[in-house]
Amino acid sequence: MSKDDGGAVKRSWLERSMGAVEKVGNLLPHPFWLFASLSLVTVVLSAVLHGIGWSASYENVVDGAIQVTSAQVTNLMTFDTLAHYLTNFISIFVNYYPLGMLIFMTVAVGYAEKLGLFDALMRKAVIGAPIMIVFITIAFVGVNSSIGFGAGVVFTMVIAAAVFKSLGLHPWIGIIMGYAAANGGYTACLMIAATDTTLAGISAQIVEANHIVDASGALAPTHAAINYYFVAAATLIITAVCVLVTKYVTVPHLNRQHPELVLKKDAGELEKMRITDKEGRGLRFAGWAALAYLALIVIACIPKSSFMRSPDGTLIPNSPFLNMIIPLLFFFFMTVGTAYGIGVKAIRQWKDIPVLMEKCLDMAASFMIVCLTACIFVDLFSRSGIATVLAAKGASLLISLNMGNVGLFILIILLSCFCNLFITSNSGKWVMLAPFLVPMLAMLDISPAMTQILYRIGDSCFNILSPVELNVPIALGLLESYKVSREDKVGIGTLISMEIPYALAYLAAFFLLVLVFYFLKLPLGPGAGIFLS
Repeated sequence: MSKDDGGAVKRSWLERSMGAVEKVGNLLPHPFWLFASLSLVTVVLSAVLHGIGWSASYENVVDGAIQVTSAQVTNLMTFDTLAHYLTNFISIFVNYYPLGMLIFMTVAVGYAEKLGLFDALMRKAVIGAPIMIVFITIAFVGVNSSIGFGAGVVFTMVIAAAVFKSLGLHPWIGIIMGYAAANGGYTACLMIAATDTTLAGISAQIVEANHIVDASGALAPTHAAINYYFVAAATLIITAVCVLVTKYVTVPHLNRQHPELVLKKDAGELEKMRITDKEGRGLRFAGWAALAYLALIVIACIPKSSFMRSPDGTLIPNSPFLNMIIPLLFFFFMTVGTAYGIGVKAIRQWKDIPVLMEKCLDMAASFMIVCLTACIFVDLFSRSGIATVLAAKGASLLISLNMGNVGLFILIILLSCFCNLFITSNSGKWVMLAPFLVPMLAMLDISPAMTQILYRIGDSCFNILSPVELNVPIALGLLESYKVSREDKVGIGTLISMEIPYALAYLAAFFLLVLVFYFLKLPLGPGAGIFLS
């Protein structure tokens, strides 16, 4: 910022641009009303498009043979449609696939989080690290913090700020790095997180509605682990990128702009964040419980006749084990969370467990409310036929443009990046984009798993550039609290400008990883490839 001749504060181009994005984002209604509005638009649009005879033809595989299929829009502006939804509203809501998956994971992960497991684990990982690798530790912990829902972003920033201050580095470095790692690396995690289950549930709904099949004739895989190989590889790469950008961009930039930011080491700040003996005992209990649980799963999978294997004795690509992932994760987090709770004496009686589980449902309440209108929008959009016609016409357009798959990948990623500036809910954006992106790319032989990855890349990278992201006020508050002098300016432009190098570096790294998987034809997850054929 600077001042013009009249004394008024002159904002930079970046701050003006971010301010405009913030205004546009704030104009968007709450997701509940957004999907309600989209449902109404879908009904009206279906009547209009049906009236003008909007249709398309595309090639489809039926019983192993290629057939030309004609798709047209169905008019939903009828009393029969109204009667259908008034009669079946409850069943449509209850059977909305992502809802059950998210509630399951929210209760289990939220249970462990409320007991303090993730907080203690992150503090132990960061504070217990040697000084030389503290950057790597913070980045790695931040990237994997998505397992703890949005709270991971806050924990990472707070802990990183304290650690950096204790080392004589300005806390701003830790806040900027922590925000970039946890929020920008949201699509990367070594464990299957709630994001995986929610997005996969939405994809499954679309695949089933459009009957998208793979080369075997079965519905294309949409289990929670369809992106796991890619996401696990991305975890290591994004960690490295975060460290490099911090070391070679963030630290030099802050040292140039604010040479006074180098502080004296503050051991007291570090001591405040250390885990207690009780927390240490809880982590040991949780560690042993995790090892025992995983050992039981491995033992159960070993026999060829195991109930977790398919009839031919395989685990991949199709087996009961892959369909058991959500329940297995549920019991994993319940097991390690309970072990930690017993260790810290937060659980003294068995009745404490269901009481704690009840308190976790508030974490899923907002999504459940959104689902009231989101489930109707998805069902209406599928029944209308608009998605199929739009997908067919979009596929034809992309073929005529002769962009190639790589150009197509770039287009989808950039679309996701743009949407993420205004809408921060990853599930909300996927509910809007998946109904036409998944079938459209399926017509080009691109699997739902790959489409989901392309969406997740844009969603992840530009989280840290969105001025309407929920954690922006928290990040700004932390930056404000660690100011060296009153003259230091802290605003959205301050945060966003320092996050841009991370966003661009993440985008480049993610895309290079996509190219590696694409050209080597590597699976994205168990039984989930890049192509349908």
